[in-house]
Formats: sequence, C-alpha cells, structure tokens
Amino acid sequence: MLLIKLASDLRSPSLPHDRRHDQFHEPVPPMSETTAIGLLAAYAVVTVLLIAWRVRRYDVNGLAWMLYCVERMFVGLMWRWRSNRPCPFPSDGAALVIANHSSAADPMQLWMNHHLGPGRRNVRTISFMMAREYYHVTGIHWICRSMRSIPVSRDGKDTGPLRKALRKLQQGHMVGIFPEGRINVDGGGILDGNLGVGWLALKSRVPVYPVYLENVPGGPSMIAPFLTRGQVRVFYGDPIDLSKYYDQRPKGHVLTEVTELMMTRLAELGGVERIREDEDEVEGQ
Repeated sequence: MLLIKLASDLRSPSLPHDRRHDQFHEPVPPMSETTAIGLLAAYAVVTVLLIAWRVRRYDVNGLAWMLYCVERMFVGLMWRWRSNRPCPFPSDGAALVIANHSSAADPMQLWMNHHLGPGRRNVRTISFMMAREYYHVTGIHWICRSMRSIPVSRDGKDTGPLRKALRKLQQGHMVGIFPEGRINVDGGGILDGNLGVGWLALKSRVPVYPVYLENVPGGPSMIAPFLTRGQVRVFYGDPIDLSKYYDQRPKGHVLTEVTELMMTRLAELGGVERIREDEDEVEGQ
C-alpha cells in the first residue's frame, strides 16, 4: 500500500480531461506563403548542391550521372542482373573492356555496378566503340555523347576511331569494345575478333578485362531487347596478361596471335565454343 501511495504522489497534478487535452494539442500558427516558398527553395538548393558535390567526385558529367542512376534501376528490375564476382574494373586509370556481343543492350550490362569495383566508388563512363549509323540516331545521340562513345564505320577502312580510342586510354579513360564486330545473333560461341582490338591493347598497354555476357535478350532489333525481360548473368575475368608482346611490333602474326588469345579467353570465361569462321569457310568449300 505504501508503494502505491508513493507512486500516486509522484504523478503530475491531475487536470480536468479537457484541460489536459488542450495542453498537448495547442494550435500551430499557419506558415506564411513566403516562408513556405523559401523553405522549398532552400530544399531545392541543398539537393542541387548535393548532386553537384557527388558528380564532382566522379569522372562523369551531371547527365551521365543521372543516366547511371536510371540504368541501375532499369537493369536490375528488367533483367535481374547478377554477376559471378564484384566488378574488377579500376575506379581510376585506363582499362580496355572486351565482351561478347549478342544484343543491343550489352553496353548496359557492362556499365552496371562498375562503381563497386576496387578502390573508391567512382562512377565512370565506358567509351564504347559503336556503329556510326546508330551513334547519329535522333533521340539517342545525346546519350552517346554523354557516354563518350566512339562512332565506327562498318567497312573497317577508317583507322580514326581506333586512334581516338587509343587517345582516350592514354588520357586514363575506360574504353569498351565488342571485338566480334557485330551482333552474334546465334549466340552459340565466340566468333573471330577484329585485329583492331589486338592493336589497341598492344599500343595502349593498359589492363584488358574480359567479360562474358549470358542470357541478354537479343536479336537483330535495336528496340526489342529493351522491352524483353530476362535473367542476365555477367562473368568477369581477370586481366589478360599481354606483357610478353609489348616489345614486338603490333602487326602481322603478332596481332593475329594477340587477338586470338583475347577471343579464346572470352570463350573460356563463358564456357562456350571458340568458333573460327575461316575454318568453317574452308570446310564448306
């Protein structure tokens, strides 16, 4: 009984029910229109400053940073992207990324989660070499420019794009190439590689990262893959060591050997066949 009495004495003085209710629900004075606009403007300024601060830390402009935010959400939801390991691409410095090519959506798979690699979490662009006719398509040209893409003619006679890619690597950027040179519609193996990728690797002497892309919705259409759901799997490989070729002139049999080494490594990474088109032509004759 004594404890009950002490507890009762420690309570705040009792108030009539209505008075207690009014005490804790005092009316809040309305905010003026000027104050409300000022607060909204302050929030907007803070948001813009935070975005600018984040972008300045990265090797991209504001548009590319926003594209990456949208890309991560789209790829994760649309294609349920998964990888065999964290992305090994460097957070700073040059790198050459090579991959098989079965879909117009392949570049998005390579760009996905690249900022989670070793070092600081740096959002970067990958300057993909792409067909010139797609680079200039109305509606996506601005995306290609923001991504620092490099337009290439399909006839392969213009060496300008390769030299531009070399300059980008020498400046410390990442360059992405699909060495098969075209979309492999069948997707049953790795086709012959363009010798230009071997030349670029030897001239730049930067790390070469092979990546095998699996289950990317494909086909010859440029639009259908982006409307098709899937379960994409990405397999990252260790950098290909080409140091023993650095003292040799990048031409002739050296380019052939280096390019073949890179294409074979892609096939091994994906556990698929290395299809040699020249042999197929000979067998068909």
